[in-house]
Amino acid sequence: MSGKFSNTSIVTSFDDNYFDYAAVMVKSFSNNYHENEVLKFTCLVPKESLHREEEFINLIKTKSLKIEFVNGESFNSFQSSGKAYESRYISNNMYHRLFIGSILKEYSKAIYIDPDALILRDVKPLLNYKTHLPLAAVVEYTDMAIKDLGIEDIPYFNNGVFIADLNFWRDEQIEKKLVEWLSINEKKDCPDQSAMNEIFKYLWTPLPINFNLLAFKLFEDKTLEKNFNNPLIVHFVGPFKPWDNNVEVPIWSNKWKVVYKSIFKN
Repeated sequence: MSGKFSNTSIVTSFDDNYFDYAAVMVKSFSNNYHENEVLKFTCLVPKESLHREEEFINLIKTKSLKIEFVNGESFNSFQSSGKAYESRYISNNMYHRLFIGSILKEYSKAIYIDPDALILRDVKPLLNYKTHLPLAAVVEYTDMAIKDLGIEDIPYFNNGVFIADLNFWRDEQIEKKLVEWLSINEKKDCPDQSAMNEIFKYLWTPLPINFNLLAFKLFEDKTLEKNFNNPLIVHFVGPFKPWDNNVEVPIWSNKWKVVYKSIFKN
C-alpha cells in the first residue's frame, strides 16, 4: 500500500474471549474513518484464533480497512518462557502489544487501541497527531505509579491507546528491555502497562484525554462528562464493561450497544 498512512498500522490485541467485543471497537473505528486511503488494521491474536480472520472481516463489512490477524513469534516465545502471567481481568494476550516492533517490521508507526474501547467521532485527529517523542499516551489519573513502580512523583500513562515510533522500538531494543523488566520484577496489577511506563519513563508525551477517556472515572468524577463531552475514544478499562448487564457506565454503554447490535443483529 502507498499513501499518507502507508507506514502506519492501527493495532489491537484480543483472544477468543474478546472476539465479539473487539469487533465492536473495529466497527466503530471503521464508522469514523472517512479518508479515501485504505488503512491497515492489525489484530494481534493467539495462534488458536488465526483461523477466525475471515469471520471477523465479514462481521466488520468495510472496504476502508485492510484487516489482518497476526500472531507474533516473539510473543509466543515470551508466553512459553513462563514469564507471562495473567492479572485480574487482563489476559496473557495483553503482552502481544509489547512486541509490535518485531511483528510490524514493514511499518514505522503504530497506533494501538484496546479492544474494549469505542470510537465516537472522526479518527482524523488521532491519525494526524504530531508526536516528538517515541511514545505518546494519555496520563492515567490513578495511583498506579506508586502501586506498580513504587514512584510517587512521575506521570503514569494508560497503554489502552498509544502512538509508537516503531523504528525507535527496534533500534533501542525495547522488546528486550520490556521482557527483562518483567522477568526481574515481582508480579504487578498491570504488568505490561507498568513495564512500558518504566522503559519509556522519560520518553513519552501526553495525548489529550479525549483520545482515551477512561469510562469508569464517570463513577468517581461527575464533572468528567461535562468537561469532556465529545471524546474521540471511550475506553471501558477495568471491570466495568458495557456488555455487562449488571453495570451501566453512564451514556457510553448505550452507544456501545448500538454498534454491537448493528453487527450482531440476531
